[in-house]
Amino acid sequence: MEAIDVLLEHWQKNGLSRIQVAEKFLKCSLYVTCEPCIMCAGSLSILGMLIESEYMMKEVYYGCANDKFGGCGSILSLHSSSSKLLSSGAPEVKGFKCTGGIMATEAVSLLQRFYEQGNPNDPKTSQATGAGGIALRVYMDRLTPVE
Repeated sequence: MEAIDVLLEHWQKNGLSRIQVAEKFLKCSLYVTCEPCIMCAGSLSILGMLIESEYMMKEVYYGCANDKFGGCGSILSLHSSSSKLLSSGAPEVKGFKCTGGIMATEAVSLLQRFYEQGNPNDPKTSQATGAGGIALRVYMDRLTPVE
């Protein structure tokens, strides 16, 4: 979501309207290591309400599934345009194309190395226990390559 926030800020500073911003998103593909979580997938779906199009983004590609928090099929399927994200009476959310399993084994290894090393800029996570201890290890155990 950080990358999307940066794009939105840049486009708004350049004076683009909501429709112009939405049209730019239609040309974007998003590549992420892990399946977008429920919150991120929901945000991507809500962005789709900006424009009259079947999808709000060209496509989202991800490496490994997120079996605990996944919003693109593992837990919820918020990428599907038929997904009921908001309460009744709200505008219909747009879906987005989503493809998982892109270099899945490498994605899991990359995340495992990242969490094992911890964040050297954060004294709380650079302890000898690795990336914050047991909670992150449990989370990592739930990441699986997509077949």
